[in-house]
This record gives sequence, C-alpha cells and structure tokens, in this order.
Amino acid sequence: MTRAAATKEDSRREIILGCGTLAIAAGYYLLAIRIPQSDISDVIGAQGLPKTYAAMLAMLSIILIGRAVMARRTATAPEPAISVEPPPSLTASAPKHVGWRTFGMLLNGVLYVALVTTLGYVLSIAGLIASTIYFQGGQLNRRTAAVAVGGALLLWLLFVRILHIPHPPGIWPSLL
Repeated sequence: MTRAAATKEDSRREIILGCGTLAIAAGYYLLAIRIPQSDISDVIGAQGLPKTYAAMLAMLSIILIGRAVMARRTATAPEPAISVEPPPSLTASAPKHVGWRTFGMLLNGVLYVALVTTLGYVLSIAGLIASTIYFQGGQLNRRTAAVAVGGALLLWLLFVRILHIPHPPGIWPSLL
C-alpha cells in the first residue's frame, strides 16, 4: 500500500472515530441537561461539569475530524519519484492498534463513572490514572502505582479539601 493510500485509510478511520465521539458527546450533553437543578446548588450547578465534559469531547472530536480531513486532502498530492522508507527501528515504536487504545480509554471513563460511588473517589481516580497510563503505552509497575496513588491524593486534596467539592466516599466509611 502506498503512503498516500495508507494516509487516506488512517484519515478515514479518524473521521469515523471523530463522528462517533461527536455523537457520544451529543448524547452525553442530552443526558446532562436532564439532571435536575436544585435550589441549593452553586453557580455551576449539577449540570455544569457534565456539560463541560460534553463540550470538550465535542471540540476534540471536531478537531480530530478537521485534522483527518486536512490529512486526507494532502494525501492526494502526488508522491515524489523516490520514496525513502523509515528504518525499522522507528516504525517499531509507532503505536499499533490505535482503535483498541481508544476503546480502552473510553472504557476507562465508563468504568470510572460506574464504580466511583461504590469504590469511592480516591480509589476510582487512582485506577483511572493507572489504566490511562497503561492504555497510553506505559507499564504497570511500582512507578505507575506511585503516580496513580499520588495523583489521586492530589486531586482529592484539590477538589475535596481546597475547593470543598463533595466526593463519593464509597463503601469505606461503612467498613470503618
């Protein structure tokens, strides 16, 4: 397969992925606006963060689609007569199975939302950080565990102690 054909195929996949994530963002936004408003809520309200997540996912999806369309347009340019292939050492480090990594990242978010009320914020966010490191090509080792636990404690300190945003404690208070 020529480089232009490979680029076209990759950009087609990215356009499809971008449209899929844009649809997910729209669905998430529609679910977020159904969250009832409370008379005692703050300025942001219960809908604020989910709406922000939906808007950010939509923006990133649009950027992905735009980049893929631009790559597709530049891929139609004629190739030079002499093509130099990169050495195997460079292509071996290229990410493979990007679709599975993307699915894994989406699954991370779904599992986090599903488990945060049961496991609690700190444990759930530590798991989210560790699994994100793994799906981005990192290793599951002591360093990953330290980063996950440290990051979870810093986020807990920031949101719960400094910003006074309540968090789901999970089952831990009932066990102690």
